[in-house]
Amino acid sequence: MLIAKSPAVPALLALLLHCVGGGLAIYPDIHYEIPSHVVELTDATFDAVVMDPTKDVFVLCCVPWSRRCRTASKLWADVSMSQSKRWTANTFVAATLNAEAFPELAKRMKVNSYPTMLFYTRLEKETPLEYNGQDILTLVDSFIFQNS
Repeated sequence: MLIAKSPAVPALLALLLHCVGGGLAIYPDIHYEIPSHVVELTDATFDAVVMDPTKDVFVLCCVPWSRRCRTASKLWADVSMSQSKRWTANTFVAATLNAEAFPELAKRMKVNSYPTMLFYTRLEKETPLEYNGQDILTLVDSFIFQNS
């Protein structure tokens, strides 16, 4: 069998089983990562990223143990990719802050619940806009468009 000796066969078979089997088959050498441009904020990077006067920065403040935060993190990856394809690509940054790891930053940002989504526009860095809408990509994109 000539086809069985091809080096691509195991990868193709794994992909087929993954697709047909509903993702039940796990193959360690095949990874499906969602592309993302999300920046993770720390004490060292917060001011440089968020206070950059040339960027609109949308920060997702989360804690690792929250189910809503895990859902919002997936949305944030989608937001970063969506904005990277728009006219805001050079001026927009999607960022996350682990409030459990950096509680002083969360306190500085006046975050009281999780997830909290704060939009620091180029024009107003001291008073960010809070997004309280539904976790739907088109609504978040619209919020960004209206406030950029």
